[in-house]
Amino acid sequence: MPAVLDSPRRKRSAALPQLAAPHDHLTVVWDTTWPFYLQLDAKLEGSSSRLSYLKGRLDIMTLSIDHERIKGNLSHLIATHCLDEDVEFATQGSATLRIPRDRAKEPDDSFVFGELKKTRPDMVLEFVITCGAIDKLEFYAPFRIPEVWVWESAGLNVSVLDGGRYRKAKKSKLLPKFDVALAGSLATCQSTSQAVREFRKGRQK
Repeated sequence: MPAVLDSPRRKRSAALPQLAAPHDHLTVVWDTTWPFYLQLDAKLEGSSSRLSYLKGRLDIMTLSIDHERIKGNLSHLIATHCLDEDVEFATQGSATLRIPRDRAKEPDDSFVFGELKKTRPDMVLEFVITCGAIDKLEFYAPFRIPEVWVWESAGLNVSVLDGGRYRKAKKSKLLPKFDVALAGSLATCQSTSQAVREFRKGRQK
C-alpha cells in the first residue's frame, strides 16, 4: 500500500518524505500545489525518485532494481525490433511531460518513430510494480500520445488513443509486427542479452 501524506496548500516548506530503497515505494501527497511540486522536483533532481503530479495529487516513487531491469529489457526489445525491421526510431527517455498547474510526469521510457524532430513521444512505456499510483491512461490522454504501453505482472498491455481516450489493443499500430505477448513474457529476464536472443528466436518461428 502507498504511504499517504497530507500537504497543506500554502506550507511550501514541508519536510521532505523519507525515500526508501531498494524496493519500489510509493508516497502520495494529497491536496498539494504546483509550486510545491516544482520545489520538490528541484530538490530530488538526480535522485532515483520519480514524481507525478495530477490536479493536486503528488506521487513520489522510488525505483527498485527490478523496476529498472524490466524497463531496460523492454526498451532493448523495442530497439531490437526496430533495428531488425528497419524502423527509424529514437528514445526520448524519461523527459518530463507537463501541463503547468495541472499535471506532470516522467515516463519510464518513451520513443518517437519515423520523423524524429517531434516535441512529444509517439509512445511511452510505463511499469506498474506498486499498486495505487496515478492512473497512467488518465494522465496521458490530454497529451494525445498515440500509444501507451503498460507492463504489469500479468504481462504487457498496449493502449491506443482513440477519440481522446485510450482503448486496449492486441497489437501496436506504430509497430504492428511487434510480438507484444512474447516481449511481456521476457520482460523479467535476469539477463537483457538473453531476453534479446529469446525475442529474436521467437520471432523467427
